[in-house]
Amino acid sequence: MDCSPLNITGFGKALQIKGSTLHRWYRDVLSDYAKDGGKSVHQHDVIIETGKKDKLLEVPILRANNFGANMTIDEKHIGEDFYTILANRDNGKIAFLSKTVVYSEIKEALKSVSNLTSGIKSITRDFSSLYEKVSSELFPNAIQIGDKFHIIRNLLDSHQAVRIRYRQKELEKRRKAYQEFKTDENQRLQESEKTGTLFKLRKFYYQEERLENGETPLEILARSRYLLYKYPEQWTNNQSKRASVLFTYYPEIKSSYELCCQFRTWLSKKNIGCQYLEIDQQLHQWYENVENAKIDELLNFKNMVETNEQVICNYFINGQTNAKAEAINSKIQKFISLNQGLRDKDFFFFRLANYYA
Repeated sequence: MDCSPLNITGFGKALQIKGSTLHRWYRDVLSDYAKDGGKSVHQHDVIIETGKKDKLLEVPILRANNFGANMTIDEKHIGEDFYTILANRDNGKIAFLSKTVVYSEIKEALKSVSNLTSGIKSITRDFSSLYEKVSSELFPNAIQIGDKFHIIRNLLDSHQAVRIRYRQKELEKRRKAYQEFKTDENQRLQESEKTGTLFKLRKFYYQEERLENGETPLEILARSRYLLYKYPEQWTNNQSKRASVLFTYYPEIKSSYELCCQFRTWLSKKNIGCQYLEIDQQLHQWYENVENAKIDELLNFKNMVETNEQVICNYFINGQTNAKAEAINSKIQKFISLNQGLRDKDFFFFRLANYYA
């Protein structure tokens, strides 16, 4: 169990030992954790002077030998708290993990390895202002690379927001029809009370339009979610038919989809190593296309790209991404799920350091 992130309960069942019993044996007797009572987990904790009451900053993992030339930085939600994770992009090992998303605290926690941070040559990050400042101030010699995963996720979120906007409009039509129905029913009730006639409540019925493929606008907008993530050549026959009807009735979604595909093609492996002038021309042509389309959601995404243009274009130097950091986040989440949450946080971080640091 020292070398693999096994589910202790499942391992106990294989050995016909109660999971809680095996967990206790491993924690208190078999593992190195028992030798120092978990003190190793807190050996890198830092006292932050705040002027009023000093704060203890938890730094469960700080491994100097895991710092390298190429690093990634990201945040991870563990339990009820957010942690900053700095990992080696070449081997996927965690170099630093701390319970903070505050610049001054990250700076203080990394002070003991400042000689190593100056040797970092490239840092892959998302577009939060926190990690922009951390990368600029604490890793001054590193080229900052905008993570492709976060760029594409923001792009797809913006594109899906167009579909959602139209779906909300369809739901608004239904709501207004129901409000009119309620108003009519209230008027009928008042007239019945005046005349003394029997009032019978009618059932609300909303007649929706049926499109060419037999679906209503609400249905086609809901069912088109996943096909909009794909390129046209990846669609099934049913998805192709649905997309054709969708784009006929909602040309703005079609325009948004085409712009989305253009940007994904630009930010693809085929452009890695290309001349900067060629890449820049393609990007500015896309800017112009977005401005002509006048789709608010994509204009917002375009603004984010323009603000971080140089950092995003650094991806084309050698195609570096934050895939290692995202993989570590997934492994941590899977590890939490396998072990039924954070029953013992110190022991959890001890095991996490064993496997991923």
